[in-house]
Order: sequence, then structure tokens, then C-alpha cells
Amino acid sequence: MNSIRYFALFVFLCGLFATGLHAQTTLVSFTVSGKVSIPESAGIAGVVVSDGYQVTTTNAEGEYTMQSTNFAKHIFISVPADCDIPHEGNIPRFYKSIKGTTSDITVNFTLTKKETDKALVLVVMADPQAQIPADMKRFTAEAIPDIETLKNNYPGDVAFIGMTAGDLLWDAPKMYPDYVKAFEQLTFPFYQVIGNHDYDQTVKGNDYESSHNFESHFGPAYYSFNRGDCHFIALDNIIYNTRPDYQEEISEEQLNWLQQDLKYVDKNKLIIISMHSPAYRRDGKKILNNTAELVKMLKGYKVLIVSGHTHRMNKALVAKDMVDYTLSPTMGNSWAGDFNVDGCPNGYGVFEIRGNQLVNQYYKSTGKSKDYQLKIYPAGSVPELPKSVVAHVWNYSEDWKVEVYEAGNYKGKMTNTTGYDPDAYDFYLGAQKPDRKPKLEPAKTSNLFYYTPKNNKSEVKVVVTDCFGNTYVEYLNRISD
Repeated sequence: MNSIRYFALFVFLCGLFATGLHAQTTLVSFTVSGKVSIPESAGIAGVVVSDGYQVTTTNAEGEYTMQSTNFAKHIFISVPADCDIPHEGNIPRFYKSIKGTTSDITVNFTLTKKETDKALVLVVMADPQAQIPADMKRFTAEAIPDIETLKNNYPGDVAFIGMTAGDLLWDAPKMYPDYVKAFEQLTFPFYQVIGNHDYDQTVKGNDYESSHNFESHFGPAYYSFNRGDCHFIALDNIIYNTRPDYQEEISEEQLNWLQQDLKYVDKNKLIIISMHSPAYRRDGKKILNNTAELVKMLKGYKVLIVSGHTHRMNKALVAKDMVDYTLSPTMGNSWAGDFNVDGCPNGYGVFEIRGNQLVNQYYKSTGKSKDYQLKIYPAGSVPELPKSVVAHVWNYSEDWKVEVYEAGNYKGKMTNTTGYDPDAYDFYLGAQKPDRKPKLEPAKTSNLFYYTPKNNKSEVKVVVTDCFGNTYVEYLNRISD
């Protein structure tokens, strides 16, 4: 069976070499073998090992053997749930580079055993995207410490894991060392996912080579690992040609790898995928070119996708038992202010998991309480609704309720609308513009709600109930004339 699988892999890679990217390179095959073990102890059986194209597992003695080629860049393991994640400064080190190898090689891994987590919190940043030192200073002084403070407010027996869903930097590879150093402030591992701005702008028309800056700091651009009753998968869904010319698509070799990886994952595990580009928008329009192939491959699993890229908050039902949370940028709008183009505050997503169930999710605004989930604007703040109170509920999805009380009396659900967040519009286009002009202009959000009060002097209370039963309340004590 292994020989048949390797022959199929060899034919597949020959096709890739022949079709352009590596037409100048001679394909060389070799054997990779090694052992995954506990320090000064026995090997660990059943650990998944891959070169990015072929996937195998360790035997009863913790040993593995696979056929690879010089197309492979890394040998990496899918860290088991009952082992600590090896890391340096909280950047996971689950891989060994083999790029340039053309002869048989031995690659060993050492892991430390631990108890499998029962309660887990996943923190996801999207698009931190520092470009200049001032951006990195804010990222290091604001976003990262806020995450560590959040962790410290949870019970000590709750495990934390982090992922950044792409666009770590904004076409600024020289800043990778500073970005890596920022994570030293944390006390838990933080995985990284590649985005379109993480590719080397100077490499044209070669997706394979243009990811080298990311890979030199973080390892393979796609991989998997396990925590609790969850199987985590990082995907590279950007096929890069040049900066303005890239495709939001999962490559064929990646889908082939994913299919093999999933063979070792029980159907009762929660699959958590982090990739830069979302699969769908809330309105059902497809963003990822080959979403259908991904959905088909994941059929039978419960799947949570966390993504970024669009600079908009969004929650989309991709398929039955598959939900895609698209997060607002951690950077806001180019680190020019404290909120994104649509008015969502700078921040990150938090996902609370017990066993194989997502039991809570919220958006954590940097520097704010976790209960800060909406803002109310008085009448007159939105020109199109001059007599209405407007609430911006940035993490809203269609399974939430947004209700309003006037003078203590229940008035029903607020009306959903699309428009500009007043703060974002005034900050970026108003009379007093920020010192540093942001990259993007204000954009409309579909997460606005309005209510026209009977009496402009009445107290207005907005009550938001999310799909997990959490209730968030904000008041407007005085309404403008």
C-alpha cells in the first residue's frame, strides 16, 4: 500500500514540476526516517508525520519512514493532544527544515507528555499587519499584553492556544524578528498562518518560492495539531503570483495532504481550520474558489473556520455543521486609530471550547472589557436616520437578538440596516483627520440597528443576546434633539 501511495505521489509531483514552477529543477526522491520520543524514554506511537505531500504515522516504537522528494521543504508532526507543543518564545517548533535535501535523511522529534486539555480557549488574531515601527510598537504594547491579561482572568486549569489568521505584516519582511519577539510576552503557544501580505513581493510568478520569509520564521505554510478533543488545521489558501495578482484558493497538493491528514482524525473530533481568506460571506457569496472541494472533504465532521482578509466581521454558515468566523483586523485600519474601516474596534476573537464543543465565542476589543460588544449612537449621528438611535453590534450574526427599551418599556427588536459607523466615518473623513492617513477608506457595515424613540429625552436601553445566551446591555441616557 505504501509503495502504491508513493508512486501516486511521485506521479503527482512530476506533474507539478512539469507544469511550470519547477520546470528547471530535477525531481529527486529519497527516504526520510526518524523517531518521535519522550526525552530519555520510549518512542510515541501513532504520531502523524508529514513532508507536506505524504502523511504517515509512527509505529509502536515511535519510528517512521517515508519516501520524500526535493520538492518538500519540511518534515513536521501533528502534535498529539497529550503532548506539550514544542516552542521557542511561544512560536511553535513542530517541524525540521529539509529544503535542498537530495539524499536519505534522519529527522527526529522530542515531545513532553501532558494531560489532555478538557477546557480550552482559542485566541485568534486576524491581520495584525504592522508595516512600520510605529505599528509594531502598538502591536507589542497593546494587542499582545491585552491577550495575556485576558488569559490571566481565566481559571488556571483552562488551557490557551493562539493562531494568527494571516497578514502578520504588511509587505514588511524585515519586521519579522520584531513580530516574533512580541510573542515572548505571552505564556502560551501562538501558531501563525500565512496571508497574501506575508509573501515576498520581489518573487514574481512563483507561489512555491514566494512564501520563504514566512517559512523561515514559522515553518510550513500548512500543517495540523491536536488540543483537547479538537484537531486544528492551518491552510494556505492564497496562490500567489504578484501582490495584485493572487488567487484565493487551496492548492491541489494541499488538498491531497489534507485528505491524508484527515484519515487519522476521528469523526467525533471538532475540526478547527484557520486560513487567511474566508470560505463565504454572510450573504452566501463564495470567496474561496474551491470551497466546494473543502466542504466535501470535511463532510461528517463538525467544523469551525477562523479567517480574516476581508477586514470585515462576519459569520457565515458554509455548510451543515461548518461555520466560518471572519474576524476584524487586530490592526484596525492600518494602526491609524482604534477601530477598523467599519467601526469595529481593534481586537481579536475568543473561542471557548469544552471537549469537542464550542460553548462560547466573543470578540475582545483591545483595552476594553470582554462585555464591550456594542456602541449606541444618539439620534442625529447617522444622516440617513436623523431621528433614530443607532447601535453598532460588531460581532452580530443572524442567530442573535438586538432588542430595545425606552423609558423602561420593552419596544421590541431593533431594525437591522447597513451604513457607516459614525465614529469611523468622522475619524477617517471628518474635519480632524488622523496624523497618519490609513490605507483604506471607511466602509459600510451591515451590523447597525436603529430605533426611533417616542421621546428624545427618554432613556434608551439596548439588550443584545448572542447565540450562546450571553446578554450585553448598553444605555443612552440623553438623546440629542
